[in-house]
Amino acid sequence: MADGGPGRLSFTPRVPDGPDRPWTRGRRTRWWLVVPADLAVVGATCLFASAAVHDASRTPGLVAGGVAAIAAGWLVARAVRRRDDHLEVVWPDGALVLAVCWAVWTASQWVIAPWAARADAQGAGGGPSSVAPSSIALVLACFLAVLGGGWRRLYGFAKAHDSLVPKGIQRRLDAQADAGLSAGAPPLDDVGEGGAAVGEDGTVGD
Repeated sequence: MADGGPGRLSFTPRVPDGPDRPWTRGRRTRWWLVVPADLAVVGATCLFASAAVHDASRTPGLVAGGVAAIAAGWLVARAVRRRDDHLEVVWPDGALVLAVCWAVWTASQWVIAPWAARADAQGAGGGPSSVAPSSIALVLACFLAVLGGGWRRLYGFAKAHDSLVPKGIQRRLDAQADAGLSAGAPPLDDVGEGGAAVGEDGTVGD
């Protein structure tokens, strides 16, 4: 809220608007959000990747590789961004996390591929796995981009929404501007959107 002087309505959103993601100012990564969200992405990606290649036996290896990969992504992104890390935003921090995660995760699948092939050859199937690491890499890239980038975009949208002025208050501000209301003029009718009272400082009450 802003001070518009006696009799003049003014309003400042809880989160100021701006192209530089103002909700990140003075703060660093929100780990309470990033850790569970990214781990959920890894878990979902493991399930979808196993289903996509029709090979459930790869799930344990995918889980282990995914957890290690996302941890590596966090560490690299935090080290690169240093004192200005915001791993919950899409660009550049979030993109760096996901890129490192994909690279490490894909590399881990290439490393375990020979072992998996030998295990398949010794198993009941009698032959090597038909799923190439390159196929896994493509599936991982798609799901990491959609899920990992998706929750970051939704979070950014939700925070940007806090930068908006409520419609009822905006209408009153527009009417005030059209009327050329001065700082010393009497206040407008103090009823905001949905019947909520709007004070001289722009706050909306019950």
